[in-house]
Amino acid sequence: MTQQQYMRRTGIGIGAVGVFFAVSALPLLHPAAHLFLTLAYWPMQSVPPDLVVPLPVLLAISGGLTAGIGAALWALGTHVSPISPAAAMKVAWLMGWSWFIVDSAGSIAVGAPFNAVLNLAFLAPILLCSRVPSSAAEAA
Repeated sequence: MTQQQYMRRTGIGIGAVGVFFAVSALPLLHPAAHLFLTLAYWPMQSVPPDLVVPLPVLLAISGGLTAGIGAALWALGTHVSPISPAAAMKVAWLMGWSWFIVDSAGSIAVGAPFNAVLNLAFLAPILLCSRVPSSAAEAA
């Protein structure tokens, strides 16, 4: 398997887990979320059967994913953009929009629609920093 294939498959796998986390907030999928949370907290404590999501693990997961988005943007700006600004832009746009759509749709589905508005504070800088420079002076 080539590095490109491995990266694509890894991206699909991690993306699928992200979508699963988002949709597991829906009551129909609470048993699957409960299983994940039980495994995440094993052997320390059990998770209540009514799926009261333990806030510390939720903050740890979302914080880790947000830090990962920041690291990916830094890596794109440091390693990819000097070689291909257009490629860096495409990756940042795909990352930004996929995060925004899944996060906002999940928030709306579970009754927190204003989070979709708050997400704009993250989406806007992602899209703005990923635009291709129009001149060599702007690129420098």
